[in-house]
Amino acid sequence: MKKRVVKTLLCMCMTAGLVSSSYVVPVMADSDVTLTLAMCGDGTTKASLDKLLEKYTEETGVKVETMFIAGNWGEYCTKLQTMVGGGDEVDCAILAIEGVSKFLNMGIAESIDDWIEANPDVAKEILDDTSPSFQEVFKDDEGKTYAFPFSFNNVVMHINTDRLQEAGLEAPGEDWDKDEFLSYCEKLTIEKDGVKQYAVAVPYGEYFCAEAWLYNNGASYMNDDFTESTINSPESVEVFQLWQDLIYKYGYAPIPEENVSPIAQIINGQVAMASYGRWPTANYVADDFSDVTIQYLPSFSENQQIGGVDGIFTLKNSKHIEEAKNLAAWMSQAEFEGEYLSVGNIPALHSLAEQKISELGIPENNKLFYVDSNTDIYKPVSAPPQFTECSNIVLTAISEICVNQSDVQETLDAAAEEMNEVLEANK
Repeated sequence: MKKRVVKTLLCMCMTAGLVSSSYVVPVMADSDVTLTLAMCGDGTTKASLDKLLEKYTEETGVKVETMFIAGNWGEYCTKLQTMVGGGDEVDCAILAIEGVSKFLNMGIAESIDDWIEANPDVAKEILDDTSPSFQEVFKDDEGKTYAFPFSFNNVVMHINTDRLQEAGLEAPGEDWDKDEFLSYCEKLTIEKDGVKQYAVAVPYGEYFCAEAWLYNNGASYMNDDFTESTINSPESVEVFQLWQDLIYKYGYAPIPEENVSPIAQIINGQVAMASYGRWPTANYVADDFSDVTIQYLPSFSENQQIGGVDGIFTLKNSKHIEEAKNLAAWMSQAEFEGEYLSVGNIPALHSLAEQKISELGIPENNKLFYVDSNTDIYKPVSAPPQFTECSNIVLTAISEICVNQSDVQETLDAAAEEMNEVLEANK
C-alpha cells in the first residue's frame, strides 16, 4: 500500500509524557499513514513529544514523525507560507493569534465546521471548557471555525527570589507602579565579585511581551481595527523611552545582545527581573531552578492583561484533510493537553489550567497564570493580517532604541509611517 505523509506544524516548547487511552478519535481503516509533525523551536522537547505521540500510533495505527522549525511567530509564519507556496505538503499547523488573520486572508486554512457537526459531543466538551473570546480568534468574518483553542499565554514579570532576598526586598504587590518599579530597579542593581548584576532585562526581540508594557499605559502598536499605527503616541513613547533609560540613563538593564537569553540571566542571577509568559518554566525545569516568583507588570496608567492564544489548524493543501482534522482534534482534547502542556504554555481548557500549573509548583505566585482564566480579562495582542511585516518593523524599532540608542520619538515616528504603508497597501 502506498505510504502517505501528513505534515503537521507546531510552535511550542513544552515537555510531554504518556497519556491515557480515553481519547476520542475515529478508527482509520487505512493505517499506512505517516504524519510529519513540525515544531517551532530548537528541538529540546523532541524526545518527550515523540514518546507522547506513540500513544496516537497505538490508537490509530498512524505513525508520527516530528521535526522542528526555529523562529518567532513572524519567522514561523513566513517559513510556513514559503513551504505551502513551494508545494510542500503541509496538512496541519499550529498558529498563534499573530498568524491567524494572515492565513485566513490567504485562504490557506480549512474550516473544521464539518468535523464539529460530525463529532458534536467531543466538540462541545472542548468548546464548553474554553473562553468564548479565545474561540472567536479562530473564526472568520462569516463565523466559520478553523481550530479549537489549544493554549494561551499572558505576560508577567519573572523575578529571581534570591536576588530579592539579597537586596532585602519582598516581592512587589500586584498594584506596583512605575515609581515603585524604578525603586526596585535601583536596589537590585549591584556589583558582586567585580561583576555587575542588573535589575531588569528590557523586552528586546519580544513583540508580544513588549506590547504588554504598552497596554499598561493605554498604548499599543496600532488601533483596534488594525487600520492605523499608534506606536508613536505619547503613551507609547513614554514606555519605549523608559526602556532606553533603564539601559543608558540609570544603568539598571544590560544592553541587549542577540545571543544572550534573559531567561538564562534570570536563572544565573545576572538580571533580577524580565517579562515573559509561562514559557520560561521549561527552562526552569531543565535547569532545576525554583528560586523565582511572578507578578503583574508595573502599572503606568492602568493594568491591562495581554493575551495570546493558539490552535491547531488544518491546511487546505492537505491531501488528507480528514486525517489532519482528526489529529488536530485529538491534540485539542484534555488527555493530550494535560500531558503536553505541563510546562511552557497555559492550557486553553479551563479544567486543566489551574491543575497543571499548580502541580508544577513554580514559579511562586503562579496563580497569575490561571486566575480568572474562565473570564475574558485579556486584551489580544495586535495581530493584523500583515503581522509578519508589522512585527519586523516593531522589533527593528526596539533594537534601534535599545541597542543603537536612537532618538525614541524619531524612531517611533518612522516606524509608524512604515507600518501605515504596510497596513494601507494590504487592505
